[in-house]
Amino acid sequence: MIPVKSPTTLGLVLRETRTALHIPAADMAEMAKTTPVTLRRLEQGNPTAAILTLFSLLDELGIELHVSLPPGIELPVPPDTQSKPRRTRVRP
Repeated sequence: MIPVKSPTTLGLVLRETRTALHIPAADMAEMAKTTPVTLRRLEQGNPTAAILTLFSLLDELGIELHVSLPPGIELPVPPDTQSKPRRTRVRP
């Protein structure tokens, strides 16, 4: 299982999995009912407002998101797997 803590890692997982499965970007975009431009942005880790909100919610709630890949697909070490101190909210 791969921890996903940022849009960058999510994009890496998407791109590496798609390419390992030999799915052209145009075909993947069509299957996902999106545009090739949107797919490219997601695979490059460019976050949308919704994705930023999702990762912010996950972080604030202490939820860890992990993905499992199809058999035989390996990813390079995601850039955000280094541990960082967890933020805590100061309550009045």
